[in-house]
Amino acid sequence: MKTFLTALALIAAAHSYSADKMALKTTQLDDLIRGEMSAVKVYDQVLEKVTDGKEVSRLKSIRRDHVNAVATLKRYANEDVLEETQTIGAWGTFTKAWAGTAKLMGNDAAVKALTQGEEHGVSEYKEALADDNLSQDLKNLIKVNLLPKQKEHIKSLNTLF
Repeated sequence: MKTFLTALALIAAAHSYSADKMALKTTQLDDLIRGEMSAVKVYDQVLEKVTDGKEVSRLKSIRRDHVNAVATLKRYANEDVLEETQTIGAWGTFTKAWAGTAKLMGNDAAVKALTQGEEHGVSEYKEALADDNLSQDLKNLIKVNLLPKQKEHIKSLNTLF
């Protein structure tokens, strides 16, 4: 029954994601900001469940990196983009549904959900590096700071639980 409910939640969230993505015309920067905002929300959700001090500390550190990434990326956005990214967007909805389901299924599933979110972030940053609409300054920040941190998160998550 749990597996069925999990599959149902993921299908509903994925449908919502694809429909919303087609309806919204977003820029790569919008997507990066939304992705980072989504990560913060998901880490908040998972941190509610985790009780081990070392694990909590590591997860809070990763969450803090995502909070900093949101602030940093917003500095590159104009007023319109800032207004449009006040919500976490469709990918955030999907990720939250996945992480929420994972919370019910245990720590391994939660770590898997977090790792998949971080891997998605790596893909988004790599895609951004190829976007001609982003400034070279922002691309350098991604290459030197944001992308390496995202990869560090994956390594760190792989040592948890």
